[in-house]
Amino acid sequence: MNVNTLDHTHETQWFAIRTRQDFRAEKVLGAVCDEVFFPKKIVAVPGKRAHKRAIIPHVLFIKTSLANALALEADGRKHPDMFISFWIYRYPKENKIQVISQHSIDLLRLLSMDGPSECEIFNKTDFRENEHVRVIGGVYKGHEGYVQRVKKNKHVVIKIEGICMVMLPFIPPSLLEKIG
Repeated sequence: MNVNTLDHTHETQWFAIRTRQDFRAEKVLGAVCDEVFFPKKIVAVPGKRAHKRAIIPHVLFIKTSLANALALEADGRKHPDMFISFWIYRYPKENKIQVISQHSIDLLRLLSMDGPSECEIFNKTDFRENEHVRVIGGVYKGHEGYVQRVKKNKHVVIKIEGICMVMLPFIPPSLLEKIG
């Protein structure tokens, strides 16, 4: 669904943004948006202190109204020294603002949590689409993606258009069904 078909410019929705100041943006935008999601992980380097690193560098997700998102984007461009300069992801061919579904945000939250079943998130250009599947059981039930061979193993890869691809941990073939 694209924003231009909605009449609700004050309804809160999720948007993906790109900025060069992702850690600062998380703090600044957290004060002016309903919610900010910035997927990070702890990286331990031998001999050095552990630090946080962005899972998807320079990309954050903000939950706010379209009107507020556009105003914040414009303010960042007019006053980059006082505010955060960023741009909102738009659909590549149509240049319309891209709304990120709550379903996609929930998946990113689930997969970027610290724990034994870490996922890998790759830039959208790292894969070719193949067989379209839906997960029919387990914690990832309901998510759709494409089967891809990565590092000699098969994984389900879910695409968030124009932003990234998410590779799910191993899912038994018995929990997948073909679509179309």
